[in-house]
Amino acid sequence: MVPESSEVSSPSTTSALIHTGLLSVGLSNLFWKGSEISANPDEKVLILAMGLFCLAIPFQGLYILLSRMIREYDSSAKLVMPDSILRLASVCEMVSYGCGITGFCLMLMRTSTILGGILLSSALLVILLARTAMMKAYEANQPAY
Repeated sequence: MVPESSEVSSPSTTSALIHTGLLSVGLSNLFWKGSEISANPDEKVLILAMGLFCLAIPFQGLYILLSRMIREYDSSAKLVMPDSILRLASVCEMVSYGCGITGFCLMLMRTSTILGGILLSSALLVILLARTAMMKAYEANQPAY
């Protein structure tokens, strides 16, 4: 699916495209590196990275679908997107980013421990910062009783 020219600059489209890229990376690693598991079943880092890719794939797919649905709701002034759908999209985004990027970091660690460690620690920091910002935004939008 190619987004329309007016949709390409929207944050939702950009995020969906990033998730599509992460989905492609995860699937390609599963197919290409999966054969290494049978050749060397003691490769724990590879198995953990592949497990994270497997965990991320359904969340990435659901986020892409929800992102499209949210964009279609935004174009209709009469419909209001339920908060539960927006929250589900946020959770899917965090899980898929977290698992996909961490899996990629672990794959990089097999090549260079230093590079993989740097990427993994920066990815964990970004995930922590994003989660903190999401919680503050969620708390700010809650009505005070």
